[in-house]
Amino acid sequence: MSNQERKIRNLLEKWVSGIIDKENLEKRLKNWEKLRIKFWIDPTWAQVHIGHWVPIMKLRAFQDMGHQIVLIIWDATGQIWDASDKDAERPMLKRQETLANAQNYIDQIWKILDVSKLEIHYNSEWMDKISFCDVWELAKNFSVAEMLDRDNFSKRYKGWIRISLQEFLYPLMQWYDSVAIKADVELGWNDQYFNLLAWRKLQEAFSQNKQDIMTFNLIEGTDWRKMSKSYKNFIGLAESANDMFVKLMEINDELIIKYFEHCTLLDLEDIEPYKDRMKSWENPRNIKLDLAFTITEFYHGKESAEKAKEYFLNSISAWSRPKDEDIETAILNESEYELFVLIKELKIFWTSWEIKDAIAWGGIKINEEVAKDPKQIIKLDKNTKTLVQAGRKKFKNVVCN
Repeated sequence: MSNQERKIRNLLEKWVSGIIDKENLEKRLKNWEKLRIKFWIDPTWAQVHIGHWVPIMKLRAFQDMGHQIVLIIWDATGQIWDASDKDAERPMLKRQETLANAQNYIDQIWKILDVSKLEIHYNSEWMDKISFCDVWELAKNFSVAEMLDRDNFSKRYKGWIRISLQEFLYPLMQWYDSVAIKADVELGWNDQYFNLLAWRKLQEAFSQNKQDIMTFNLIEGTDWRKMSKSYKNFIGLAESANDMFVKLMEINDELIIKYFEHCTLLDLEDIEPYKDRMKSWENPRNIKLDLAFTITEFYHGKESAEKAKEYFLNSISAWSRPKDEDIETAILNESEYELFVLIKELKIFWTSWEIKDAIAWGGIKINEEVAKDPKQIIKLDKNTKTLVQAGRKKFKNVVCN
């Protein structure tokens, strides 16, 4: 088997759950065609997590083989929210919110892709130009029955839960993207099968070649549900090495091999020894330590991964306070903050309700003293660090300017 054949085989098999039309895609790859590989980003949230890593790493493999990666930012589509896994309507976002979130995505994926070689589009480029007559032409390709065939719409319809026409138009906004950029290959998740097929159907209606589809398995998060920013169970690319390592150690033991297969660069044969260790009487915690180190090293480097492992073993695992030099120091502008505002400024939690919950249950300590009043004034000093602790895992030293 030649080197090119091995690359193609790895491209078509590693991490991949399914391909529509595999025979056609393989033929085009063997013929050295330069393909346009489409991937979209939904900027309704600002964080990128390692669940996104799977198709993005496949994009890197395509990029390494000389294909053109076309990244589409859903700045227009993202204003509405995707209804594919929702049981109710969602409020619309402002355009500036989607643009800001999109920039955060781009700032994070440089760790994986060569951003200088990406073709980046915002789908407002064509969405803002589409007239009502254009929508009419798009809509005639799909029936109400097809829309209601989507599981979430079907459940809401049968349960007399309102479905807005806006939500019906949302998939049309998605599907037109492939037509606009003339995609050859689309990457997506298994639960997006309906959308992926619709993209092909719309391309055919516009007399374009139907794109091939490559799908991937969803990755479960720290609570066994699918990794999602909505569920707050994700491991973010922008998180510190310590936080990333700790969260990886929280995943269920049954997910260890799946994470090795989907979230690392290891070849499948290199993962076999870990499978053998899992089948033996070895403590899964040891194998998970290797997994956490491997992933953390990829995103933060070897030195940071080693320090994160030491931090976990000496502090989190031992239920003790970390060494002072291992605790991140945050510098804030003001000398006084209400407790709630201070925790929000430190970005220890993602949402306000998480902060309120932690304070109410005594999960916040200031200099090792429990603080339960959200309006308590916390005074900061330029020269003396104030230790803020959330639960038993999150620590920050704080000083003021």
